[in-house]
Amino acid sequence: MPSLNQNSNPSNRNFLPISKELDEIGRLVVDAAYAAHKNLGPGLLEKVYEICFCHELVKRGLF
Repeated sequence: MPSLNQNSNPSNRNFLPISKELDEIGRLVVDAAYAAHKNLGPGLLEKVYEICFCHELVKRGLF
């Protein structure tokens, strides 16, 4: 079994907190992606999801 690198253990990493603004943008992006996939369902071409995702981003005020 290969030995684990110390840096690969998530408990050894120190992360700085992100700003509330960046956190909110991340939440809006994930919500837009979820809405696009939920409304369209699986099996479409990537371009269709891209167009719907961009529309969802604009609806949330992200350009």
